[in-house]
Parts: sequence; C-alpha cells; structure tokens
Amino acid sequence: MSRSAREVVELYNLVVWNEKNFELAEELMGDSVIRHDVGEATTLTHEQAVARIVDHWEMFETIRFDLNLVVAGDDGEHVAIVYQSPMKLKDGTETTVGSMEIFRVIDGRITEVWNCGYKQGVWA
Repeated sequence: MSRSAREVVELYNLVVWNEKNFELAEELMGDSVIRHDVGEATTLTHEQAVARIVDHWEMFETIRFDLNLVVAGDDGEHVAIVYQSPMKLKDGTETTVGSMEIFRVIDGRITEVWNCGYKQGVWA
C-alpha cells in the first residue's frame, strides 16, 4: 500500500528529522529533488538530498519540527506545512525558526520542495 502525499510529508518531518531516521530518508526522497527558492531552483540527486539531512543534523545537538498546519492538496501530490523548529546547536546555542514549505510527492517520494526561507522566532 502506497503512502499518501500527506503521510510522506509528515513522516519526513516527524520521523526523518525529529527521530534522525536517515534510513527512512532514503525511502522518502525522490531520485532527484528540486528545491525551489524565489528566483532560483537547485536540483539534488537522491544521494545529495539524503546527505543534506545528515549533514544538517551534524550541526545540531537537537532539532525538532513542530507542524502547526498541514494542508494536503486535492491533486494528491502537493502538501503545504507551517512549522516551527526549536533547535540546539552543538555549542549550546538555542533558537527557534519558523517557515512554510510546499512539497510535491510522486509515487510516495518527495520530488520538489518550495521554501522562500525562514525567520527566527515562533509563529504568533
């Protein structure tokens, strides 16, 4: 049974990131992942997409994604999230960032992510 786009995005944030489950990242990331930003897009290979998660985790003692809102599109492919992410760097510095992202999921794997950046703080 294949996972819905919403299930994939929730697993990506709540299990891959929050539980450091890099093995699940291998399963959820597409053959390539296009990361969209305003004015630019970067295409990562599957290996680069997984390494991005592993490498990012190397900077932190703890990081957690709290999903304040998850909205699945009617097309079965797109999921939007509003999140905040408390984190603690290895030097003990603590901060929280918040942002929104939109994911495209094809055949149970993340193939595109739109994110125009994040801001320090929590959602009001």
